[in-house]
Amino acid sequence: MLRIFEERTLRMIYGPVKDNGMWRTRYINELYMLCNELDIVKVIKIGRLRWLGHLFRMQYLDPCRKFALLKTEGTQLVGKPPLG
Repeated sequence: MLRIFEERTLRMIYGPVKDNGMWRTRYINELYMLCNELDIVKVIKIGRLRWLGHLFRMQYLDPCRKFALLKTEGTQLVGKPPLG
């Protein structure tokens, strides 16, 4: 929903473009090139990779690293928990 609102807002800001004598709305990649911003999905992925690199540079016994790289055991129950 947020992405649709973002695209609509950018289209309102930059307006249509005249292409081969006809007016058309701008494509989303054109809008992102105009505002010089990366796609939000790419920004999130880059942030995750930076955090992962930070974790690997931490001390081996650091609690943050241990928790992030922890392998969980067992299974989680599926469905609604019992009442009472």
